[in-house]
Amino acid sequence: MKGLAMHRVVLLAFAALCAAGAQAQETWPARPIRIVVPFPAGGQLDVVMRLVAEKVSPALGQPVIVEAKPGADGNLATEQVAKSAPDGYTWLAASPPTTIQPSVRPTTLKFDPLRDFEAVALVGTSPFLFVVPATLPADSLDEFVKYAKGRDLSYAGSARGTVVHLATELFMHDAGLKMEAINYPGQPSAIADLVTGRVQFMTLGLILAEPQIKAGKLKALAILDRQRHRLLPSVPTVEELKLSGLVMLTWFGIAMPAKTPQAIVERVNAEVMKVLAMPDIVEKLNGMGVDPARSNRPADFAAFMKEDVARWKAVVKTARLETD
Repeated sequence: MKGLAMHRVVLLAFAALCAAGAQAQETWPARPIRIVVPFPAGGQLDVVMRLVAEKVSPALGQPVIVEAKPGADGNLATEQVAKSAPDGYTWLAASPPTTIQPSVRPTTLKFDPLRDFEAVALVGTSPFLFVVPATLPADSLDEFVKYAKGRDLSYAGSARGTVVHLATELFMHDAGLKMEAINYPGQPSAIADLVTGRVQFMTLGLILAEPQIKAGKLKALAILDRQRHRLLPSVPTVEELKLSGLVMLTWFGIAMPAKTPQAIVERVNAEVMKVLAMPDIVEKLNGMGVDPARSNRPADFAAFMKEDVARWKAVVKTARLETD
């Protein structure tokens, strides 16, 4: 009888542990969540993620903290997230550099965007612009090409392997230009030197470019899209200028470390989709030049990222860029 009693105690203890484990799973999230932005604060990705975090936080019942952690062209923080515990508490603010880096660093990159992450949700897209200082004597892309030839000009770059970098390099390749790259930690820090003319050209995201253009500090020569943008309707597209190969949008998304429970991935996706349907968020994103993503599931975003990896591999090859 004594042995039977002891057996019952063990079974009860085991059942209690199982119940506690199940309850712990059911209470996710039980502590604050981090969205890691692998670039400087104040950039496009940072701005968009803060809008999303502000609305997702109440829905999840926990603080959702956006942390900007620049370094190593965005690879340092991305690698750290990839190696984080797959428990739903660390998210990556993903963008084109996430899918470009495998082509720029095919042998040295320490993460694989398709293997090491769970795609969660596509948040939105926004175009880039070719911009120059307002004082530069060129009002069109054709005039800039003529002005640039025979002159020692420089362009503002950011991290190697970003759209800012690749679009400019591809443009120079197609136009037969040579400009020196002056690299900055991120787009915000480059704008001051661009406005003053210390650098003469930049591929700049619409979110950051539009206020400077409206203030008369920068001129937009072309938008890297197939159609003109509602915020800058007078700016021609690269498609109109017979440069369709330069159509390049940035995108903003959320990913988590591989093997994060699917229930968490689906829950976050559902909450993000609700946020993107909120009229005030749609208005804010549209006002910044961001098109909120249509309703999408994790599998949709995973397919999107796979296509983007392949697309940028072709761009790097076409521009004959040095890798690693």
